[in-house]
Amino acid sequence: MKYTMPGLVLAASVLASGTLAARQAAPQYPTPAVAMEDQFEKRHDVAEHRGDVVVLIYGDRQSAEANKALGEWLHVHFHPAAKGQPPAKARQAPVVPVPGAPAGARSPDVLAIPVACVGKVPALVRALIRSRIRSGSPDVPVWLDFEDVMKGQFPLQAGVPNAVVLDVEGRLRYAAAGQPTEEGVGRLIGVIDQLRKEGVARR
Repeated sequence: MKYTMPGLVLAASVLASGTLAARQAAPQYPTPAVAMEDQFEKRHDVAEHRGDVVVLIYGDRQSAEANKALGEWLHVHFHPAAKGQPPAKARQAPVVPVPGAPAGARSPDVLAIPVACVGKVPALVRALIRSRIRSGSPDVPVWLDFEDVMKGQFPLQAGVPNAVVLDVEGRLRYAAAGQPTEEGVGRLIGVIDQLRKEGVARR
């Protein structure tokens, strides 16, 4: 399986095409526990986002720029009003409704959450990393994985984007890693669309 990104230009740079190895989650659909602080020392937990589709985009320092580009593209795809807006305002853009959803039904949001896989480092180094990320991302929370939470539960390839998708019940439904390609991002979008439809149907 592969990720796709149809000729996408983000922040004046084109994401390199390439193969993205991906795999479907096991049929049991496990419910992973993912909780950590961001660069502002605010605690986050995926359990807080039940009812929405969560896409955790994660990786090491070498994958940071590609992860950011993928996250921004996904956000604009599902929140078109965010296009061209500064980050703080873009985050407030409404999600597109699920096609065919009953009148009055809430459409699940799509949350593309960036996660920096830092690893276990001394407290002083943690403080330096928080400061650096605050400078680079003053408006968008970046979850900081200082305890190898992601590596312990999901596939993790160095130097490239990694992504997992959780459905509205917080269950793992898709995992992928590698440089985005057109076919791959298309598959990722298809998975998210299907999970949003499932979410509407459960209500």
